[in-house]
Parts: sequence; C-alpha cells; structure tokens
Amino acid sequence: MVVMLPFRSLAESWRMLSHNRLRRRSEIICGNILACRDPYVAVSFLYPVDGRKRLSDEDFREIFFLLTDAYPEEVYDDPDPIHLLSTLSETELTQIDAASVVRRIALILDAEDNENRANMLRPCFDRISRVDLFAMLMRLSVRGSPVTRRDVMQGMSKAYDQPFHQIRTSVNLFGMQNTLNTLSLGSFDYSTIRPLLGSPLVIPSPSMVASIGDVKFGKCFAESLEGVYVTLHNSPAGVKVFDVGGVEIEDVDWAEGWVSIASVPHGIFLCDYAENRDNPMMMVDWLSPDDPSWTFFRRRKSMESMPPWALKPMQVLDGPHLSDGYAAMGQPYLLRNSASILSYENTMQEVVLIVPETPTERVLRVMSGRVVPSTTGGPPRLLWALGARDGFDYLKVAECESPFDFNHYCSPYKRQDGEAIRVETPLFVKANIASSGWGDIGPYADATITGLAPSAGINDCLGAEELGYADLD
Repeated sequence: MVVMLPFRSLAESWRMLSHNRLRRRSEIICGNILACRDPYVAVSFLYPVDGRKRLSDEDFREIFFLLTDAYPEEVYDDPDPIHLLSTLSETELTQIDAASVVRRIALILDAEDNENRANMLRPCFDRISRVDLFAMLMRLSVRGSPVTRRDVMQGMSKAYDQPFHQIRTSVNLFGMQNTLNTLSLGSFDYSTIRPLLGSPLVIPSPSMVASIGDVKFGKCFAESLEGVYVTLHNSPAGVKVFDVGGVEIEDVDWAEGWVSIASVPHGIFLCDYAENRDNPMMMVDWLSPDDPSWTFFRRRKSMESMPPWALKPMQVLDGPHLSDGYAAMGQPYLLRNSASILSYENTMQEVVLIVPETPTERVLRVMSGRVVPSTTGGPPRLLWALGARDGFDYLKVAECESPFDFNHYCSPYKRQDGEAIRVETPLFVKANIASSGWGDIGPYADATITGLAPSAGINDCLGAEELGYADLD
C-alpha cells in the first residue's frame, strides 16, 4: 500500500522553515522529499518552480469579498487578507494529502479570474485546518517562499546521497523537476549532464570581493575586464550568440565570420566581446567540454588548438596574492580558479571579481521592466532596463535584476512570462559600473543596482558620452 504524504505534515514543514534562524533546513526538505511518492510534490510546494503567476493581496481581498460579501477592511482595521481567508476554515484537523493540495494550487493559479478561484477554495474550508490553510494561501501568494533554491538543492543532495555540485549543475541546466525525476528513478548520471547546444544559458555575475584575503583558492588565472560577456553556440545548424541573461542576440553575421576564421569547433564558449579592440571577440572558457570533470586549466588547454589571437590573454598565477600588478592599475579584474570544475553558477570557488577600490557609483534611470522565464525552472525573473542620459532623452545601456522593490513606481502588472512593466514616475537608481562601452550589439554597461536615488534628476544621470569611462573616477 502506498502511503500519501499528509498535507498537514508539509504545512508544518512550511511553518518551521519560515523561521529564518532555523538550522538544518536541508534535513527538513530531505525528509519531505523522501516521504513523497512523487518528490516533486514536496519541492513544488516549498519552493515554487513552475513559473505560474501568483496572487497579490488585492486578489485575496477580492476572493474574500466573493466568499463573504464583505471586504477585509469591513471586518477588521488594517486586516491581512490571507489571515482572514484562513479563518474561514471550519475543520480542526486537515484531512487531505499533499499531492491533492498541490494539484488544487495549480488549478487555482491557472483559473481565469478570482471568482473561479473563490469557488475552487470553498471545498478547502471543510478539509484543511486554519493553520494549514494559511500555509496553502501563502504558497498561492506573491509574498514568496521561506525556502531558497540552495536549500532545496541541499535537500535533494541529502535525500539521494549525491554531491551537491552535481545536483546544482543538473538543476541549472535541466531544471528541478527533471533532475528530481532522474534522481527518484535512480538514473541520475552526472557524466551525461551537458548544457544544450543552441539553448539559452544564463551566466551569473561573479562574486565581488575587495580583498585578496577573501579569495578561497590558490593557483589561478588573472583576467582583465574589457568588454561584455556573451555565450557563443557553434553547431552544425549554425551560430547563435546569447547575452549573459540568456537572451539571444540577433543578426550575428559578424560572429559567423569570426567563427569561420578562428576555426572554432562545435560547442558552447564563453567569450569577451569589445568592439573597439583589434580583435573584438576572444574566447574565455569552454562551457561544453568533452568531460564535465575537466578543470578550468584543462578547458583552457583544450582551446589552444585555436589560433592564439582567438583566446583572451590571461596570466597564470601560483596564488591570488601575486595579482598585485592588476590591483595596482586600480581597475576591477577577475581571478579564475585553475582547479575549478563547471557549476554554471560562477561560485566563489570558481571565479571572483576583485575590486581594488570601491567601485565608482553612478546614477542611471530605470526605463522599463519585463518579466522573463527562469532558465533553471524557478519562478519568472524581473529584469529592469537602465538608461544613460542622451541629450534630453535616455539610451538603454544595461538590463539587470534589482534587490529593491519598484512596484510603487510602476503601473500594475502580473508576474508572468512576457509581461511588460511600465515605469510611471521617474525612477533613478545608484549603480556600480564595472565596465562600459560601445559595441556592435549596442551601448553597454556592466551595472549592479546598489540603491535608490530619489532626489536625482536628468543632470545627475550618467551621460552616454561617458560610456567606456564610467568605471573610472
């Protein structure tokens, strides 16, 4: 007989994981994974990875009205609509399994309107207790999950006794559900994990450190920052180029010609692109090596069959402390661990960005936003277009995620793939700029949003004419 995981157990795990100071988070996730006939049931509840849009507080407010003929503020002063909805439960003990709740969550989120969602919630009041219903409603909400992606991957690693870095690589490339399926079926084979040629690949920004003492590896390659990173996909079907966010760059005739001249083999390569350089494209790393266990040193060695001018120059150092020459120039530079294997996350064990001094902070304007799908199976991401001053107008120079909430400045939007976000009021932000310039793919700036600039205006904004020098004092 198959024993189904009770929802009350999964809801209790949600409550426990909601305490930020809780340790051994991965053990709780591991226990839920092993308790499920379908481990994805537990994971998809604790960490939403399906990309479905979720409900706002305004949605819950409307649902409460449809169920009770009263708005929350008519019942309590300054009410929490999720809490009020949970009080509609009429049962003391939850009598439903976790898989049924997860299926109903999917149906509710896929419903056309809140009236249908209200009707789908009604049966829950007779089968789910107040405390457990609150956890379910929080899962439906945009407020977020108490579990991080790393927590889930650590739980998967413990549950199936597989090295964490192997799980992480598989999740990054194939998604969480596919990885769980192979693990649960006993068919997980790390040697077969490869990025898909011709498919988008996100390249995370490396961790930034200010001191050589923070670098956790020894022998390394030192690399200067010059252009922008792109991924080059060379296959029998042709050449594709993607930016670091996984967005395909159109009109790549320039890349096709370069690939032919450089005799680039089939595969995926990380490249540095800078228009004003004598050789605009240079190879940095091989992202689809024959053997996934190859170190960075081995991957660089394997690319030496290409012409020397096709490879970006790097200096091999016996340790990070020998990079004083780069530090003396006062410009940011990269250190790549000679012994690192690919995780496709640019962890601190693989690469770090050394910033000898505090990066130059500039003001940019947030022009618009868009919702894009996660390439790793996670929820949709928000990307914000940043503009530099160009006369009395603005020129888009960067697109990145933000640690700050811009909802107050934007017209209402839903977090679903393809949704365009309009910024209704002028919004300026402070940003650290590691590099900038002009290329065939347009003006660019490697920018990281560090804060809001509420008192800034057009005169405070970085000028387009400063691109190429924006990282200089």
